[in-house]
Amino acid sequence: MSSVGACRLLTRVAASSTLRAPVRGFQTTRASLQETTTATASPAATKWSPQTVELVNRLRDQQKYYATVIIKGRPFTVTQNDIVVMDRIKDLELGDSLALNQVTELGSRDYTIKGQPFVNPGMFKIEATVIEHPDGKQFTVTKKKQRTAGQKTTFHRNHHTMLRISLIDVNSIKA
Repeated sequence: MSSVGACRLLTRVAASSTLRAPVRGFQTTRASLQETTTATASPAATKWSPQTVELVNRLRDQQKYYATVIIKGRPFTVTQNDIVVMDRIKDLELGDSLALNQVTELGSRDYTIKGQPFVNPGMFKIEATVIEHPDGKQFTVTKKKQRTAGQKTTFHRNHHTMLRISLIDVNSIKA
């Protein structure tokens, strides 16, 4: 086993997988969206067991990867070049790049790494770019009081941020 203990060893992916509902009540700050230098362990700084190194290299041999990342408290399963539509992040501008480091699962068609609760950030690199800040469709809200002729109509739009996943890569690690 690895000395880190932050993730289980690679296992075969089951043929039938289910989608998970978003996690509610979990809030993050902008700092958790970006990779910080103090919280990130480099692959060279962490001591890995030979078995972990072998299994991560098997994952690196795969062609395409997927990851389940937590952005603003909600999990998104993404692959490279996916577009993620999420609630507005006000601090971001068009073209900003994010390094996503809260990953609960990282894998390919044959292998997966599951974090407890997160995968060690030294194993991967995931980047996303802000491509748009669209507004959602307009909702009509009608408020009416019982037994009166008066009613009030208001309109509402949700605001979104669109991210393109520009990079998903598994880092090479050494024992």
